[in-house]
Amino acid sequence: MATISSLSEHLQRFSYLSFMKKNTIINHTVFQHIVFWTLYFSFNVLRWGLYFDDFNYSFQSNLVEFTLHIIIVYFNLLVLVPKFFPFKLAKYALTLIVSISFIATVRILLTYQLVTTEVWKEASIAGLNLFNPYYFTTVLVGELYVVGFTMAIKLGVDYINNTKITKELENKKLEAELSFLRSQIQPHFFFNTLNNLYSLTLTQSKKAPDTVLKLSELMSYVIYEGKSNRVKIS
Repeated sequence: MATISSLSEHLQRFSYLSFMKKNTIINHTVFQHIVFWTLYFSFNVLRWGLYFDDFNYSFQSNLVEFTLHIIIVYFNLLVLVPKFFPFKLAKYALTLIVSISFIATVRILLTYQLVTTEVWKEASIAGLNLFNPYYFTTVLVGELYVVGFTMAIKLGVDYINNTKITKELENKKLEAELSFLRSQIQPHFFFNTLNNLYSLTLTQSKKAPDTVLKLSELMSYVIYEGKSNRVKIS
């Protein structure tokens, strides 16, 4: 009963540690995303605030835009990329364009209703209708830029992580091969030594005790000293 209880405690502790490690990774990832969007949003508010000399307008317009940026970015990264990229590029591109067009339309309407009725304020062109082709294309390109920028970050991070994982797998493979080689070599030495010892005992050779001592030294070396990454050839 004590052994079962101890095993249960170890399993619970392992489960708890695994959960905490996974939770820590998730929290770290969420923190990185929050920092990214905060910095990106602040940069754009400052940039357009200086451009228009109107930080209130810049803050309001970017607040609308970034809410939609976040929606389309995570829709792309969490839904479209796993489902279509890179093996179904045509479907991926078509779905992405339709999604971005929808987001661009919503952005235009929300900006007009909540921020300003001046269509395409940054272009300084009066008399434009709400869905002027040039204005709509500009908004579309803006959304596409954000999606492309975040996509590039994801692909870069994935490449680095995959390279790291591949290197770790290669190291583990080398370690496994080395362990297998040792498992083959060590019994070979023991087998030869035992055969020699057997021959010496049959002839009652005075070398038998010395051979037993060498066998003991060999076993001691294999168990305690021969597991380091580098050993002397001697």
